[in-house]
Amino acid sequence: MLDLDSAMVELVARQQVKVPPYPAVAFQIDALLRSQDYGLDDLAKLVASDQVLAADVLRCANTALYARGAPVASVKQAVQRIGARDVARLALASGLGAHVLAGGRLAPLRRRVWTDALASALLCQALARGRGLSPEIAFSAGLLHDFGKVVAIACLEDLLARRDDAVPRQASEWAAIAERYHVELGVVMAARWELPPVLADVIAQHHAERIGAAADPRYVETVAAVDEAVRLLGDRTAVSADDLAEAELLDGPERPLVARTIEALPGFVAAFERPEAWKADVGASLIAPPQPPAAAAGSPLPYLMTLRLGGAVHAFDICAMAGTQCVVSGPCALPENLLLEMKIACDPALRGFATVKLAWTERGRALLLVQPYALSAEAHARWKELADGAAAAAA
Repeated sequence: MLDLDSAMVELVARQQVKVPPYPAVAFQIDALLRSQDYGLDDLAKLVASDQVLAADVLRCANTALYARGAPVASVKQAVQRIGARDVARLALASGLGAHVLAGGRLAPLRRRVWTDALASALLCQALARGRGLSPEIAFSAGLLHDFGKVVAIACLEDLLARRDDAVPRQASEWAAIAERYHVELGVVMAARWELPPVLADVIAQHHAERIGAAADPRYVETVAAVDEAVRLLGDRTAVSADDLAEAELLDGPERPLVARTIEALPGFVAAFERPEAWKADVGASLIAPPQPPAAAAGSPLPYLMTLRLGGAVHAFDICAMAGTQCVVSGPCALPENLLLEMKIACDPALRGFATVKLAWTERGRALLLVQPYALSAEAHARWKELADGAAAAAA
């Protein structure tokens, strides 16, 4: 059996690490903006030249983060609404997302890393002005600081691609390997892309107990603070300003701003999902299926949950609800760590976004373990009301 740790070390030592190319359209947009000799039509034409970017920009323009007035239907309208500098940031995210979401035998792990990267980017951008930092650099710092995990996951897939003895492991085991090597691989990526020193320092030092001679340590500190906030999103249906007291690296006055930004996260992150993500991940998965959860403590609810991605909508019965999660049954299994628009058809309806934490089949039924992602305060209160009612009915 292949010793994965030794193989990863050897890849780095032999300089055989495969790093995705820096997104070409993002590079072209950066060059256009630096030239200061462009108009709205020039930028819109460049965005429209990349179908994936054009679709991502249109979706972003109609999210709560940017939406003002009627929905926009053209790339030019979307670019005008978002603004040139934000379009440049979105181009980087879109280009990297096309690589991350391309599938693979560890695709659910990539998707989880990507969700956290987008959340980190938006939160770093939100904190930037108050800390005297560039929002553009802060966004890139948040987006790229853990991208070494994506490189690590791709390395693992390549190492095992042609081996007959590849043994599936639990997702936590694969994630631990990626965690061990992500800083080193991120440094390799930064060198290949010739990133500016301020971003290279963030990638190299965001886990350091003491920040070394960084070009600007404030960016490293901001990413570290945002990491604490993003971790809170993993096991909660919502994160309030009071909850953010647990993020010790955030200043008190920053917590309401971060809480407001978190409420805008789901639509922003979901805008980068791909419609084809409904399809099962291609190839035999290297992730061992975990034990399906025992029946949740709550009772079934007499409401349908609909999950939407783009124009595709599926309806699920709610089998059980308790705490921060629920088990639903429906027509199809969905890829794990997929972020979807959620609606529970109660009165009043509960709307928000949710993540597929686990998917399995039982007696011919597709079952999903679903957890809301960054609900608004109102939706969180409604969820808690439903979960408490289900628990009381089961008692």
